[in-house]
Amino acid sequence: MGRASYYVLERMDPVGTVEQRGVVGALALHGVESGHVLRHQRVGENAVRHQTRLLKERGGSVEPLLLAAHDLGAFHACVEETVRRPADQEVLIPEGGLQRLWACDVSWTLDPPALPPLLLADGHHRLEAARRLHRVHPGAVGDRLLALVVDYRRYPLTLAATHRVVPGLDLERAVRAAGRIARVRELPSVRRPVPRPGTYLLTGQGRTWGLSDISPAALAGRLRTLPAEWVELPAAISDHVLIPALCEDQQLAPAPRYTSHYPAPDEVGLILPAPTWDQIWAGAASGAGMPPRSTHLGPSPIPGQLGAPG
Repeated sequence: MGRASYYVLERMDPVGTVEQRGVVGALALHGVESGHVLRHQRVGENAVRHQTRLLKERGGSVEPLLLAAHDLGAFHACVEETVRRPADQEVLIPEGGLQRLWACDVSWTLDPPALPPLLLADGHHRLEAARRLHRVHPGAVGDRLLALVVDYRRYPLTLAATHRVVPGLDLERAVRAAGRIARVRELPSVRRPVPRPGTYLLTGQGRTWGLSDISPAALAGRLRTLPAEWVELPAAISDHVLIPALCEDQQLAPAPRYTSHYPAPDEVGLILPAPTWDQIWAGAASGAGMPPRSTHLGPSPIPGQLGAPG
């Protein structure tokens, strides 16, 4: 965080329960180099180029980065002090509920306390695009991006896996192929079951199979070229073991589509168990990060609604 004004953002669900609360400010782009901001996701060049175009067109980003902190340190007192008075701005959330915004007292801006190390939860491509653009064309974008820091222990972020849809995959053949490298059992007809740790759900046509106890030989053979930190992570096992094995059996190129939602009934997909916070922090701290498209963290603030209240 830096010299810009600070705000407190709060998100409430339709029944009035606080589901998110944090501090909004400006994040310096050099936070990554200093080690104060840890990234858990590797970026894709196409997505970075897309974000670079948006930054040039808009002259900056209107969508705040989302950062997770173990705690807010002295900023917790700022939050508690600020929310005691009426909000400066209230915005209805499209899916129901309310987003509220307060300007913090100017004293917090004049002498801001330090924050602990932060985990970048959402906005990896926006941050990388801004860093690169500022290095090459400093005048095109400022050296700071709008960011929301959430104390996820007091106000937990949603932590879910990103799932896979595999176009062209024949479901019955996929079930048989999975049975050659894993324990496979069909699950009772339950609406959108959630996989337990170590279990993957192969779903389609209104039916679901649980895949577990994957062959150690299959794991070792296909994961040996990956970072050691990845070998137990669901996204790595999905993308480098399960999906290739199912696609090779049907002579298909493994080209999954990624989604944060359950696949449609007419799609064949793989539902992944969510990684843990410990795994995410460990990957960020080691530099290995997480496999691509591992997590879905949120909720993200409503874009364009965090200007100065008034």
